[in-house]
Amino acid sequence: MKKNKRATINDVAKTAGVSITTVSRYVNGNYNKMSAKTRLKIQTAVKEADYHVNRQAQMLKRQNSHLIGVVVADVENFFSSLLFKGIDEILSQNAFQIILMNSNNSKAKEHQQIERLLELQVDGIILQPMGHRAAEYRFLKKQNVPTVIVDRRIEHAVWPEVVTDNYEYSKKLGELMLEMQYPQILVLSESVNENTARKERYSALNDLKKNHHFILGLIEVTENTSDHEIFDILKEKTHNFQIKTAVFAIKGPLLLRLMRILTQQHIIVPDQLGLSAFDDWEWAKLTHPLITTVQQDPKLIGSTAANVLLKEITENNFEQKLVTVKSELIVGHSL
Repeated sequence: MKKNKRATINDVAKTAGVSITTVSRYVNGNYNKMSAKTRLKIQTAVKEADYHVNRQAQMLKRQNSHLIGVVVADVENFFSSLLFKGIDEILSQNAFQIILMNSNNSKAKEHQQIERLLELQVDGIILQPMGHRAAEYRFLKKQNVPTVIVDRRIEHAVWPEVVTDNYEYSKKLGELMLEMQYPQILVLSESVNENTARKERYSALNDLKKNHHFILGLIEVTENTSDHEIFDILKEKTHNFQIKTAVFAIKGPLLLRLMRILTQQHIIVPDQLGLSAFDDWEWAKLTHPLITTVQQDPKLIGSTAANVLLKEITENNFEQKLVTVKSELIVGHSL
């Protein structure tokens, strides 16, 4: 049996009664000078012919891949899902395809994933970095691939960075806890020095100590730290919950874990322990009591990063700048 011939752009142009150039503009999302009637005709012709764009052929012709690599630290984190959604909404409108890579909180795997993207000759990379020093990414810088850093900063920045103002909003949260007369604040975090977002959030409270009198404690956890160990540390630092204490969970998943621990141990918030967090999603609004949180917007971070990257690619305009995306301090009843 003779196989059906694969539809070409010429077939679509003939069916729609337009030029090949017009069809090319359509499939690449360039609708600026195209009427709605023409777009509809081409759309109908594409469906009838079952035409699919040959991206490999485009890459050979244009010397680009129309691929964008996105590397996130932990694909299971809800932050990553919203970040990706924001990126995708912008890039898909501009005919780019996204390759999502997960570093799984490993610098070694992150390096490996970036190398894979370079082999695929991606047109650009959006990176949520595991490292915090520019020297760790010298291998990427040498390739001159347009790159945007998101969520965490790199010391001695070499690319545009799109981040939350971690320091300023953590300071606001700290000031709120002091206004509510908490003599002790405990920060619950993974290793603070492993990325700049954690460092900035902790530094904000540490700097508040210079002008205010309160106890600042740090509870650093790893993937091997058990719930029982966390609860024992809380009991010790609060003298079995006798010292009025507010806990600042450095990110949403830690807040969720802490809430589970406190519920299991029958600790009442805020009567026995104040609770607050830097969060990525609005689920905290559904809790009882309503948790006081700094609500960042990962989707907006993603869309902003995508626009910055597009400018780098399309205009060949590299600008080493810092873009901060606004967050919101939501005051609940957990303090």
